[in-house]
Amino acid sequence: MKTRNILLSLLLGGSLTFSSCADYLDVSDELASNLTMEQVFDNVAYTKGWHANIYNCICEYSQIFLKPTGFQNPWPHLCNELTCAYSNARTEMENGFTASNASFHRFTDMYKYIRQAYIFLERAKPLGKITDQQNLTEADIARMKSEAKFFIAYGYFSLFELYGPVPIIEGIVDESQSSFDFPRASVDEMVQYIDSLLQEVLNEDILPHTLRYVDESTGEETENMNEMVRPTRAVVLALRAKLWVYAASKLFNGGFPEAVALRAPDGKQIFPEEDRGKWETARQHCKTFIEFAEANGYELFRAYNTDGTENPGQSVYQVFQDYNREIIWASSKTNMNSVTASDGLDKRCTPRDIFNSFAGIGVSQQMVDAFFTDKGLDISEDPDYNEDGFTDINNPCAQKQPQIDKQVFNMYVNREPRFYQAITYHGKSWHIQPKSGYTVKMGWGDPNDDSNYDRQHFSGYYLYKRCNHTLLNTGSNNKSWARPSIIFRLADFYLYYAEACNEVDPSDPDIIRYIDMVRERAGIPGYQELNDTGAKTGVIGNYEAQAYAIRRERQVELFSEGQRYFDVRRWMICGPGEEADQSIEYGMNVKGSSSLPPSDPNSFFRRAVARRYNWTRAMYLYPIPHNEIEKSPSMVQNPLWYGDEEQ
Repeated sequence: MKTRNILLSLLLGGSLTFSSCADYLDVSDELASNLTMEQVFDNVAYTKGWHANIYNCICEYSQIFLKPTGFQNPWPHLCNELTCAYSNARTEMENGFTASNASFHRFTDMYKYIRQAYIFLERAKPLGKITDQQNLTEADIARMKSEAKFFIAYGYFSLFELYGPVPIIEGIVDESQSSFDFPRASVDEMVQYIDSLLQEVLNEDILPHTLRYVDESTGEETENMNEMVRPTRAVVLALRAKLWVYAASKLFNGGFPEAVALRAPDGKQIFPEEDRGKWETARQHCKTFIEFAEANGYELFRAYNTDGTENPGQSVYQVFQDYNREIIWASSKTNMNSVTASDGLDKRCTPRDIFNSFAGIGVSQQMVDAFFTDKGLDISEDPDYNEDGFTDINNPCAQKQPQIDKQVFNMYVNREPRFYQAITYHGKSWHIQPKSGYTVKMGWGDPNDDSNYDRQHFSGYYLYKRCNHTLLNTGSNNKSWARPSIIFRLADFYLYYAEACNEVDPSDPDIIRYIDMVRERAGIPGYQELNDTGAKTGVIGNYEAQAYAIRRERQVELFSEGQRYFDVRRWMICGPGEEADQSIEYGMNVKGSSSLPPSDPNSFFRRAVARRYNWTRAMYLYPIPHNEIEKSPSMVQNPLWYGDEEQ
């Protein structure tokens, strides 16, 4: 289904525009008309608007550039996937941060949305008659209340994944209470509370199972695109699965000694000792979700050639271009819609020598190296991989085929389809040629070198993933193409399920089955095929090898989608010299010349340090805002954070 030109009305009509409120837990002042609660919930449009504003708690992942917030997607810039040429996303990890000046919070605003949802549960009621132009029926209110309950659970989960357990407020706090003096829940209390809310929503069985329905006029099954952002039963089951994977993971399950030692002022233990049984719970919930999803028509998206054969490159490209059956939950509130919008993804990923564009999102060498070769192997394992010279290759992303790019560095030759759809590298032609023979040049002195402060890439690469290949800001070319901002998609949960299965029983055949489904859709051999052909053995049934394979697959498949920041922290692999070392980022030698061969020390085609970061162990959990800790004697800060002091 197409999502172009869809406006996010939140499908409820009459949405109110709210300003931020001064009082921490008070949302009543957000009503510009100074209405009383009774007046709000006696009016159909105001009731719908109140409910619609709760949706602002959703964390969406299209806004990567130009001051993203903690509710958007700064996360790839904070975990060695991307670099940003602008705002705090550029500087937070480079400069380091404290509990007083951290930039990407959810804490204050999320509690406002949670309180607003609780007020809706208490006060919303049916209004009007069925014959009235505007009305809210019993069924309307029941669904809206079930959604509000889901968003309370979702809001607490979004706090949990960033901060760990936080205070749980079960109901409406008096709006006159301007301070926030509540103790933190424990991990187990937090997980159980969120889980219980999700179970209540499931028990109510009010939400539709999916967005699909049969169009009575045509008899065909279709999606209700106007309700893209509304939670369904599939979304509830998915969130529950993700919650328990987090709860079982090392960071939240006894693997962070400093957190396990943390105590509340009354002596309460906040983070638990390890409980391996949580992985079985996570496995069960992942399996329940996947069985439900597959029974209800969700599937990995696949694109096909005119002869009926699969086209993996188009599969991994088009999955982000239109709403499809891989998407579990998405929003049409997105920064992916126009090549002319200054804060839009496409303009910020288009090289600056193409009609004065503003590319300023770079990609780390660690990510470039993470993509597999076309044989499905690590670059260190493929005997044909080399970085010695240059080769003519076809650009599979170009609209007109074939588009042969001359003398491309061999590092970028014979890589997997996801690589070509995700990375703009030196020598790559653009999907539509701005002029004959155009390729992106990124060495020092080239049109896209690293000399422009607010359009830097730092690394010799630009982000390309999720850009639309029909857009070019000139002439009669398309200037806009609205895409859904994906919140949950099926491939993510296939890999969660494989991870949970591996933690419970490394011999479980579902581990390789679900990893391989993701790999095969991407056009590379799965581990079963690699094993059977002898190209790569020793993975199947081996806990450590399978765990590494899952981590690598998540790194590549979910690149730049806002998930790796949380993955590498819950796995606790971020220290210097570790697998996801967060202290340093590499790229090409951006001060070097692209006219020199890789053997020359002054060549662009050599790895170099792109940026150094002030990583500390405290950063495994984001700090609770220091001003809230100061106001609340009952609340303890996350481990190793010291307010204004250096870490």
